[in-house]
Amino acid sequence: MTPSLPIPTDNIYKFACLFGLALIVVSIFSYVSTYTSTLDRKVKYMEVIIPLEAKAERNKGENDLLELNKKLIEVSKSNERSATTMMETALVMGIVLSLFGAYNWYEKIHKRDEKLAQLQIEKLEAEVAKIRAELANLNSNSPESRA
Repeated sequence: MTPSLPIPTDNIYKFACLFGLALIVVSIFSYVSTYTSTLDRKVKYMEVIIPLEAKAERNKGENDLLELNKKLIEVSKSNERSATTMMETALVMGIVLSLFGAYNWYEKIHKRDEKLAQLQIEKLEAEVAKIRAELANLNSNSPESRA
């Protein structure tokens, strides 16, 4: 099976940078998803709580239902805080990993590759200059150029 999106395994720093970016995207998506689902649950619980609190007289079953929904809201808030903490941790790890990978890729790999490319260009330019000098020398020593 050929992957449709190739993973850059040629360089550990590039991989770290892209993995960090993936963590950032996943943590942002998770935050939005968690926030939305928690808000939906809280609204659902409040739809039960508001009419029950508005009643002047409640029986034991209604009081139990009211307390249960209040407890569910507290649990939802607690779960949201826990999830947010985990997502913040993933976000920070993603940022650190991405910056680490990008910095090291640039400093250790990219600069080396640029230097190598520059040396190859200089070598080719020297070879071209040598060939031109040899051609000029051959042209000046040829019998047609003497006549």
